Order: sequence, then structure tokens, then C-alpha cells
Amino acid sequence: MSFAHDTKASLVTQSEALKHDCCRRAELYGILCMAGVFTRQKCKLVTTCVPLAELTIKWLDNLYNITGNLYITDKKSGDEDERRSCKITLPQKKELERLFTAFKYASDEPETSIKRELFRCPSCETAFIRGAFLSAGTLTDPDKSYHLEMSMSSNELADNFAALLTEAELEPKRMIRKNENVLYYKDSESIENFLAYIGANNAAFTIMNKKIEREIRSDANRIANSELANLGKTVAAAVDQISAINALISSGELERMPDELRQTAYLRLENDNATLSQLAALHDPPITKSGVNHRLKKIVEWKS
Repeated sequence: MSFAHDTKASLVTQSEALKHDCCRRAELYGILCMAGVFTRQKCKLVTTCVPLAELTIKWLDNLYNITGNLYITDKKSGDEDERRSCKITLPQKKELERLFTAFKYASDEPETSIKRELFRCPSCETAFIRGAFLSAGTLTDPDKSYHLEMSMSSNELADNFAALLTEAELEPKRMIRKNENVLYYKDSESIENFLAYIGANNAAFTIMNKKIEREIRSDANRIANSELANLGKTVAAAVDQISAINALISSGELERMPDELRQTAYLRLENDNATLSQLAALHDPPITKSGVNHRLKKIVEWKS
């Protein structure tokens, strides 16, 4: 099961447990309002989430005594979550008129308005937004990227829904794609906040944990790269030092150098892979790391 499908199925289970009819009505309103077609002539919702389709049919009957038509089509190919397509239609004009009246629409009022007077308690707005996501939303797997969007065909509906989200401190970004108005969130924090708001806490925590894992891996890689770069510098410096010492030996210069420089030079030749700290400890008596570094610089400069 995909991350998006799992999130929606979990939300539907949560919605089934709603205690108040006002919240059920608000969520059903969000589901239908954001469906592919929502007009006084026809209402059509297409979804691959079977639990959502079943819940919509159930609520239409229980809350408004309306019988919706449910058509289920199974495909033989494609992603497992996308093989079953559910289509709900409300073709009866009398039932649509009764539904729009129940949703508080005046006879001359555009379907693209959002009837906030339907929100009777503080939880109704959350239920409406949850229904909108269930109907029109998609969500990418956080292992791949961060992206949550809701798509609608009407510019006016997108305006009204964006305003509602902004008032709920969930301000979305917006774009037009193939004549569709898309409200979306691209950063993980905004997606986490949206999911937590509609009650998808497990999905929000999953994204949060994935982000932490990604940051830990990034930090580990950065540290490893830094250590590798430092090791490369150390090896390159040691090669230069050994080359300089061999040149000083060949020219006889090394024997004319001060005793402490000769001691450090021979220790470097004998321990070509040793770090500065290790070389410092090999001296008799031991000296500091900075002391070794200072001597090796003098040796290389002497050769020059």
C-alpha cells in the first residue's frame, strides 16, 4: 500500500468514528465540494480509495437519505493501489437540489462558494478540510520527496479554499497545471502541519522521522567527506615531507641540520603513515603535535 493510500485509509477509519452529525456533514460536504464534478446538474467523485467511496455512499444515505450510484472498475495492470477505481454519481436532479439546499446554497449562489455556515462546531472546519484532502488530495512518499497537493477545476473554488486554509494557518502555495488549480505544500514542515491538522498524525510523524533520518545521513556524509578530505591533505603533506627528507639525505644537507630536525626527519621516514600526534609521541622526549608540525615545515623549507 502506498503512503498516500495508507494515509487516506487511516483518515477514513478516523472519520467513521466521528461522534457529531455536524462534523460528518461538514466532511461529506468537503468530499463532494472538491469532487471532480459538483454542480446542481451532476455530482461525480472518482477515487481509488475504496473505503472513501464506501463512506461517502454511507453518509449520503444516513445523513440525507440520498442513494448514490457506486461503480467499481478493476484494472489488470498498473500500481496495486490504482487498479480499483470507484466512481460515485448523483444523477437525480431532485436529490441534487435537496443536497444543495442542505448545504445552505441559495438558488442563485455559485457552487464554487464554500458555505461556512455549515460549520456548527470548532471541529467542523477541520472535518471539511479533511474531506477536501480525501477527495482531491495527493501525497508523495517521504522517502522520495516532500509534496502534498489538492487539485480543483474551478479558480473561484481554489480562491475560497486557499482563503480558508490561510485562516487556519495552513497557507498553501498555488499553481495552474493543465487547466487545474493546484494548492500545494512543498516543504516538510508545512506538510506535517497540514496532516496533523486533519488528524493524520501517523503520516505527519512518518515524515518527521524520515526528515530526521535524512538529516542524520547528510551530517554523517558531511563528516565522512570532511575526514576524507583531511586525510587526503595529511597524506599529501606526508608525501611532500618524505620527498624533501630524501632530497636532503641525497645532498648531504640532512647531516648538517640541527639534531632535533634530524630526529623528526628520521621518525617521519620510519613512520610514513603516522599522524602528527603519533609522531609527537614517538619523540624522546615526546613533544607536542604543533612542535612536530613546526619542525616538518622547517625541513621542507630547508630543502627549498
